[in-house]
Amino acid sequence: MQTRKTFWPYGILISIFAIVCACAYTIYYSLDYPVYMDDYYFDKYQKVDSKFNDIQAAQSNFNREFSFDLTPQIELNGEILPNEVEKLRKRKTATIVPLNQDFTLKFDTNATKYSAKILLTRPDSSEFDKELAPQISDGKLIINDLNLTKAGRWQIKVKLAVDENKTGFYQVELYAK
Repeated sequence: MQTRKTFWPYGILISIFAIVCACAYTIYYSLDYPVYMDDYYFDKYQKVDSKFNDIQAAQSNFNREFSFDLTPQIELNGEILPNEVEKLRKRKTATIVPLNQDFTLKFDTNATKYSAKILLTRPDSSEFDKELAPQISDGKLIINDLNLTKAGRWQIKVKLAVDENKTGFYQVELYAK
């Protein structure tokens, strides 16, 4: 008979204890972070989830009657810059904009009477989120004095509402460098 001891029973118990500790730490860590708003639809995710079909119908109604050009016209010191594109992952592209300089973005639309909400954000964090005040003139949605202070990807999320049944949601990718 062998009297050789093995570590396996202790290893299994230590592994189970480590898994329980990791689960407890994950729960503790996640309690400090609130549920974020769904930025794309400018509302809490619970409301978006319950009214998703209505939101999609309003988007479809808006797209049927109006247009919104997702390619911005970039104006720096009164001069229109050419649209350069940065390739991102998953076949996405982003318009290149100047870093640490005040510039203006103009978007073409044929909607005339609408309300607009615009959010500037980074895709990986809500730390830099900022609501922007747009101007509406001559078939253009204008965002003045935009200054991106950190290099990398940025997003502009736009909500155009003509009425309750005609609302358009758009997202524009920017790359500051």
